[in-house]
Amino acid sequence: MKTQPYTRNVLIVDDEHNLRDSLAEYLALEKFICSGAEDGKKAFSLLEDTIFDAVVLDLRLPEIDGLAVLTTIKDRFPSLPVIMISAHGDIQDAVEAMKLGAVDYLVKPFDPAELAIRLEKAITGSRLIHMAQVGRRLAEFSDSDRIWRGASISMKEVYRIVDKVSPMPSTVLITGESGTGKEVIARDIHRLSPRSEGPFIPVNVGAIPESLLESELFGYEKGAFTGATARKSGLFELASGGTLFLDELGEMPASMQVKLLRVLQERVILRVGGTRPFPVDIRIVTATNKDLMAAVREGSFREDLFFRINVIQIQLPPLRERKADIAHLAGFFISRFSKEMGKPINGITPTALSLLSSYSFPGNIRELENSIERAVILADGPSLDASDFFFPETKFETQEFEKENPSLKIRDVERQTIMNALERNNGHRERTAGELGISRRTLLNKIKEYSLH
Repeated sequence: MKTQPYTRNVLIVDDEHNLRDSLAEYLALEKFICSGAEDGKKAFSLLEDTIFDAVVLDLRLPEIDGLAVLTTIKDRFPSLPVIMISAHGDIQDAVEAMKLGAVDYLVKPFDPAELAIRLEKAITGSRLIHMAQVGRRLAEFSDSDRIWRGASISMKEVYRIVDKVSPMPSTVLITGESGTGKEVIARDIHRLSPRSEGPFIPVNVGAIPESLLESELFGYEKGAFTGATARKSGLFELASGGTLFLDELGEMPASMQVKLLRVLQERVILRVGGTRPFPVDIRIVTATNKDLMAAVREGSFREDLFFRINVIQIQLPPLRERKADIAHLAGFFISRFSKEMGKPINGITPTALSLLSSYSFPGNIRELENSIERAVILADGPSLDASDFFFPETKFETQEFEKENPSLKIRDVERQTIMNALERNNGHRERTAGELGISRRTLLNKIKEYSLH
């Protein structure tokens, strides 16, 4: 699910249908997008499926009263601001609601304009707090963490969504080709979430034999099967208080899909051989390189499970669609491997960078990483050059340029490399400098030197 920047989504929880509609109608004029719920159960269902910026919650509700609903919301969505409303001007209720985490309290009847003002204030305050938290956590990230954010527009959009969904408990589905960094994104979601102090447990579903998958995920009781000499906790239990990352979810067999759906719906698990289910406190992030909608149509993946995991979807672009990030990633991998191997390699030539930018990288970032590692091993000079790389059965623009210009000089290659990069970036100089791994000032000097105005 994608959300637009600065969208203000509000959930109104009140058993009075007319009040919900009238508030939604007025707030729409103030550019709020409103959804309604008549009771706590419906509210919880909407909160699981949609990202809201604030909740307007009535104190008196059927079945579950407003204070109980507030308590659950603050437990599950601690950063979500809640404004309480009530027809009963009982100051004790207001005090209790504020103690439980409500940011404001209004007594019916109230002016909708006043509610709009207070919502704006609550949402702005919540966003400022969230930005500060993200900033603090990003400050703790190493260079190897930050480099994955990249310079390309597509990755900036990916991380805009990551920053927005990380504080929420919603299930996330990360899609993309193999090698695009899906586990890196899952780890960032965990580290930017309120669960960052808890465990992050990655599970490659496709690597576990079907006969062992249930006991690995849910654990088993003593005597559940031959060889079960003691109780064993499953990965769902080990991830308690943190995040469980289910990679290659498209490989999950049908029998386990049913059981995973139950866990997602009820948040309880049952060990193999057990008789009593028990609750688990985890966030689930999933990933796949398959087209799950196509799998649903083919009947190999459950439709109800797909819609349950597809609350928030983050689509990772392949490396061939984010060429502006190649220079950043290459620089990081060169630094890492030169340190690991004790080789004093301090950069990459423009010719080599042009070669990398011309290649399609079917293996994505993982292939780039392997290519850099091999080049560092083979390199004889202080910088990686095109001759240090080998991509079989592939033609590159630098090679074609050399072929057409047998009296080629280094200046010619550099000029052509800069021209190609400027063309790829539609003349945008900052993006071009980022792709080439040079400063904007250096690029401007080169443009002047080679008369590329």
